[in-house]
Amino acid sequence: MKSPFKYLLSSILVLVIVSCGGGDTPKSVAENFLKALNKMDYETAKKYGSEDTGKLLDMMSGFSKLMPDSAKQDRSFEMKDEKINGDKATVLYTASGEEGEQSLNLVKIDGKWKVAMSKDSMNDEESSSMDTGATSTDTSTANETAPEDSSAK
Repeated sequence: MKSPFKYLLSSILVLVIVSCGGGDTPKSVAENFLKALNKMDYETAKKYGSEDTGKLLDMMSGFSKLMPDSAKQDRSFEMKDEKINGDKATVLYTASGEEGEQSLNLVKIDGKWKVAMSKDSMNDEESSSMDTGATSTDTSTANETAPEDSSAK
């Protein structure tokens, strides 16, 4: 009687270990990060991010306290593809309510995949996605000089 019980217990233990152990792929880390971020659970999201990502999340957490509850959105994410190149990876995903694929960069730190975001990388993404027409300025008035102050003479 003990043998079948040990076999069953061993099988269950192996299943638990295998199901928990597969969660460190770039796709799974990105998905867990995005889900936590979507819930504005910044402490959980920090577990999936690099040190720089954690600093950015701390800043985002402060801003989120100023947002009304009505501004929060409930999105779902679909992980599309992952590209691994050594200790760096990129995960492509789609978010409900948004058009097109987006990407999330990850790095391997101490053998674990972490989301790699920084203020600089977010600024680069924003500037590359901006419509250049919206950023152009009319230089015809920019070259004009200010009138001299006659009282200064």
